[in-house]
Amino acid sequence: MPEIDFQTIELEHLYFDPENPRLPLSVDGDDERQVLEWMLDDAGLVELMGSIAVNGYFAAEPLLVTKRKSGDGYWVLEGNRRLAAVRLLNEPSLAPIRRQAVHKIAHEVADGVELTNLPCAVFERREDVLDYLGYRHITGVKQWEPEAKARYLQSLYLLHRDSAGGDIYRVIARLIGSRSDYVVRLLASLALHDQMRTDQRLAQQLAASAIPFSLLTLAMSYETIVKYLGLDALEVAVVESEQGPADAEALRDVATWLYRELPDLGRTQLGESHNMKLLAQSLSNDRGVDALRNGEIVEEAARASIDPDALIVRAIRQSIERLVIAQSLLHRSEVTDATLQAVEEIEDLVDQLGGAIRRKAKRNMVQDA
Repeated sequence: MPEIDFQTIELEHLYFDPENPRLPLSVDGDDERQVLEWMLDDAGLVELMGSIAVNGYFAAEPLLVTKRKSGDGYWVLEGNRRLAAVRLLNEPSLAPIRRQAVHKIAHEVADGVELTNLPCAVFERREDVLDYLGYRHITGVKQWEPEAKARYLQSLYLLHRDSAGGDIYRVIARLIGSRSDYVVRLLASLALHDQMRTDQRLAQQLAASAIPFSLLTLAMSYETIVKYLGLDALEVAVVESEQGPADAEALRDVATWLYRELPDLGRTQLGESHNMKLLAQSLSNDRGVDALRNGEIVEEAARASIDPDALIVRAIRQSIERLVIAQSLLHRSEVTDATLQAVEEIEDLVDQLGGAIRRKAKRNMVQDA
């Protein structure tokens, strides 16, 4: 267990963590203005400021910090939102957005509330904090969003990769109290997500904000989607690559199907996330893939992917099942004109279908002869 030194540290010596896994790639962690703008874009920060202004800083939740390698001061590894709230309460002029709300709350700080020194738990190394953060934010009570979880797992992967060998995913899973397949899925999804964001052709079609990470992690649960991306297994995607782990064209296809909205329909080809299994089914053969590339929604592409012979047999068997139900209910029913008409329609359709199937079977026999 690493030694922890509890101190009260002046606000001016505390700095946002540039490696904060919650920061999106579009935010420069070394640029305080960008960090504050990103945090203020979340309405929860203003609410947190209001709570601290009235009640003061809750001393029982110290910031987790470690000394900066160069220069004075400390990186705040845990508690960056609380640091932002306190910094803006002290200097509302730092707010790049929502200035009016920030200034209003800053002038409402209660008498006796002291916000120039904050309680901190000082760790000797960044690595000493990782195990705690893993449990707390990956499987614990204050869970991060999926992308933040994945970026944190990436830091664990880089830290333990050389020492853990082939057991790296099991090691990380133990640290966070989860399963190794979950670790692999998040790390692979992060690598693919980053490849999407750096693809210039995709950037012209999709804004970075239009690529929700959680949808990609769901997609990586399906083997046919993973195979379509040119990956033999998800572990392959975790290995660092300058070009990105997936086949570029295949990844553009998947990104298009998941994220590009069809103006005429007001939805993506995927539609709802629960349609992911239909996308996976569509990618099981060339018929489904062609349908997707032609702009069909996944419901239609999934139908196209099914072998026509199998579809016919399935439809006929479903009809038989329903007719068996009708037969079992006949003794409880009065035979009406509607019933007779329905039966006659079925008889006509069976005659037509049976004749067409037999004629086609004979033609096939002649062609094969």
